[in-house]
Amino acid sequence: MKAPAHTRITPGILHQEDCWSAGLYCSSAQQIFSGGISRKAIGEIGNCLEGWRVSTQSWTNTYDRRIEETPIYRQANLDCMKFRLDPEHWEKPTMEEEWCVQPGDVVLNKIPPVRAAVVTFRLPRHPVDANCILIRGVQSPFGVWVAFCLNQKPYEAYLVQRQGSAILPRVSLRVLSNMHIPLPTVEEASVLQGNVWDWNDEILDNHESLVRLLGEVEAYMAEEHKQLDESEAVSSDSLSTGRFFPGESIDDSLLPTHVQLSHRLHQLKHQLGWVSLAKLLSADEIPRSRLHGDVPQRGYYLRLSDIGTDLSFSQPEETESERLSHMFYRVFREPLTPGEVLLSTLVSHPRVAFIDEAPSTKIYVTDHLERLRFRETPGAWALVLNTTAIRTQLKGMAIGTVQQFTYPANIPRLTVPNVPLELRQRWEKLLRRHHQRQRELNERWQVIWNDAQTLFEEVHK
Repeated sequence: MKAPAHTRITPGILHQEDCWSAGLYCSSAQQIFSGGISRKAIGEIGNCLEGWRVSTQSWTNTYDRRIEETPIYRQANLDCMKFRLDPEHWEKPTMEEEWCVQPGDVVLNKIPPVRAAVVTFRLPRHPVDANCILIRGVQSPFGVWVAFCLNQKPYEAYLVQRQGSAILPRVSLRVLSNMHIPLPTVEEASVLQGNVWDWNDEILDNHESLVRLLGEVEAYMAEEHKQLDESEAVSSDSLSTGRFFPGESIDDSLLPTHVQLSHRLHQLKHQLGWVSLAKLLSADEIPRSRLHGDVPQRGYYLRLSDIGTDLSFSQPEETESERLSHMFYRVFREPLTPGEVLLSTLVSHPRVAFIDEAPSTKIYVTDHLERLRFRETPGAWALVLNTTAIRTQLKGMAIGTVQQFTYPANIPRLTVPNVPLELRQRWEKLLRRHHQRQRELNERWQVIWNDAQTLFEEVHK
């Protein structure tokens, strides 16, 4: 929403805000002062608390030994109206303190962009860190409404403008507590709360099922790897003082880390019967020609940043071809197709995605992602490629210093266990179920969001 050049502010608002700053009232924050509905301060309908201020350094006054083993929600775990959990967050909570989340809480981060998430009964009750704020005790059913408003740009602009710091803008407890929000009717807020809570719980259920699946595959790989004769295993520390390798371990690179990896792959094949990825790939390879001519005027281009940790991808933003004219030599001509497995060549930031269903639009892929097509059970092999054992192999193929890539030609050298077909089929079935459920929930969320946005506009007329 474009900020107006001028606006009319009622005396009541000026008295309520105790602020005459034109930068506040003529910014995008002015929308929150619109409407004839009575407004209430967040501090009137709830209580604002700071997250757990704790240090991991044992010699400091704020150190608490519980931080060593306690999962904690940080800013990166907050998304719009929901939490983005890491695997450790599914562990059983180990403490009960005021900065541990409770059902009905709203949690937001202090550093813009502001993201506010809703706490439901399904969310594990771990603490949040001091870069987050909890809004607790908001009278039902207005907690979800408060979270929705905080995810809107006008409210973010208000919190930043009122805080007043131009160098490091942050959301302060005082400003947040004194911020006034117009409230819809109880009936309207109840519908919104019910929809968002149900959606949130189903998102968490689906995520937990994926975490269990990833854990099972990781455990299988670890058990397979454990069988390797550790007396012949090479430690990375030994490379600094020198080490002898058998001649068959030396490939076309004499870099110590590359020779070490080659030796490890040789061990895995001969001791454990692991196989190279090249033997599992389909003969029907994806063409590697690039987009040079016949470029669409507008298109969707998948980048590494669009790949999530759940082996899926986010729909990339539509981009005008003129903005990407300098990089079409890095974009594959063939759009994304179902059954592909994408693996990042940036080994310092490994990502894997399984394309279980044809995208609704043409999506082009950049060459930071290697496109693999397996003969069978591609979803299961995507899960295997996402494990620690394979990430370790990728790091051994690294070239460069800061951002470490590997050559696409190295990817087929990756070595994986000969997983039984029946087990792979079960893994793939579970992964496909997760992806399908995720799409359904994303579609449902779009409907919920649109309805809430309509209510937001009505309340702020």
